[in-house]
Amino acid sequence: MGKNEDTQTVQVKVSRAIREYILSINEGSDIVIPDKRSLLWGLIKMHLDLVPAGYVPVPLKPQDDFIRISLLKSRRTRSFSIPKNRVLEVNTLFRNHLTEEGQKAIADYLARSFKQVFRAYMAGALSNNPELQIKEAILEFCSDHNICMDDITYAALRKDWFRYRKRCGSGGNFPVERENL
Repeated sequence: MGKNEDTQTVQVKVSRAIREYILSINEGSDIVIPDKRSLLWGLIKMHLDLVPAGYVPVPLKPQDDFIRISLLKSRRTRSFSIPKNRVLEVNTLFRNHLTEEGQKAIADYLARSFKQVFRAYMAGALSNNPELQIKEAILEFCSDHNICMDDITYAALRKDWFRYRKRCGSGGNFPVERENL
């Protein structure tokens, strides 16, 4: 069995552009394997639950806008749940279902990560090449990450870039924060 075949995963619905971005940075695989010390893994653990009664998994089709996240094997990990005010034992053998709230939290996290990478790319591209037009930089970002312009609009990326630039200043000193997926 290959590495991906014996891995227990959870599915997360994401936009098509984010799925294409993840495929491009993950060597064509739709399975993300988080580091056990990453924010992504902490977020996943926080939202893992027991599989609900009557739950029937739906097989994915290649065109679906889902990615899979590998559940790291853990015997017992203590996790404090602030809203429930209790300590949970998280064992991915039993807690291996991502709640609806968890689905949204992970999708939002991945969208924010995508935006951080996009903004860092734009800041670097435009700082290193003053003659480069914003439109060319956006199209190059999409090309580099195999993102089809049918999946995300140029206008949305341009708007995000201008809002970010306005918020951080246009002096070229853009803060870059990035955590690996």
